[in-house]
Amino acid sequence: MILAALDIGNTHTKFGRFHAGGELQQVWTVETCELPDALIPILDAFPVEESIRLGWMSVGRAEMDPATWTIWSRFSVHRPQWVHIAAGYPFPVIDNRYATPLTLGTDRIVAAIGAYARQRHRLPDSSPVPVLVIDAGTAITYDLITADGAYLGGGISPGLRMRFRALHEFTARLPLIEAVSDPALVGDSTEACIQSGVINGLRAEVRGIIEQYRGRHGANLAVYLTGGDAPYFEELVGENNRIFADDNLTLGGIHFILTQQP
Repeated sequence: MILAALDIGNTHTKFGRFHAGGELQQVWTVETCELPDALIPILDAFPVEESIRLGWMSVGRAEMDPATWTIWSRFSVHRPQWVHIAAGYPFPVIDNRYATPLTLGTDRIVAAIGAYARQRHRLPDSSPVPVLVIDAGTAITYDLITADGAYLGGGISPGLRMRFRALHEFTARLPLIEAVSDPALVGDSTEACIQSGVINGLRAEVRGIIEQYRGRHGANLAVYLTGGDAPYFEELVGENNRIFADDNLTLGGIHFILTQQP
């Protein structure tokens, strides 16, 4: 049986296929507005005689249901088995202690589950450790799973571009500017000051949050960075720091859920 994961976002959609051993074999990224046709050339490479089990989730596109797409008719021997992961889903293994589970973004907990599974796979013979996921996208989200598998929640803060836009839209004269990779600490112009304040400030926030979580949950806390703006924090990544970067945590989380469900 082929295990696959479909992560439908507002702008981009990721489709991942996994090896039998659990490793991510290949990832395709397509424009969400081009679904479902954009998946046709991808599915052409799949053996039609094999059965496929596909987990999927959709952020902000509840009206999109892949199970209704006719593109799956190519699997004439075995129709795909669908696992729809949405708000209120009974996540396996993980004890969801979020106070308002129906308001919890599915992408947040699935990415946290992906990091939890990734950490277990990296160190299968070691004792479990708490895992913190930092997703640097439109917003910066922090999500924690304890060593004993309890999802506690985390935090949400404005993302990089949201901070640039806020300075521009809530003031009379500050310009809207683009991010740079390495801003000076001391800006010598208004644009340079904005760059310094936003980017260096966000980096300081992330470092400080990691320190606070480690102070409360232990120095062995593993941190996983993901999201489109994760490269701005690449100087934090390192085995010695127990900080890792992974662009496909959500796909990994979907796969883990598939393997834990009968």
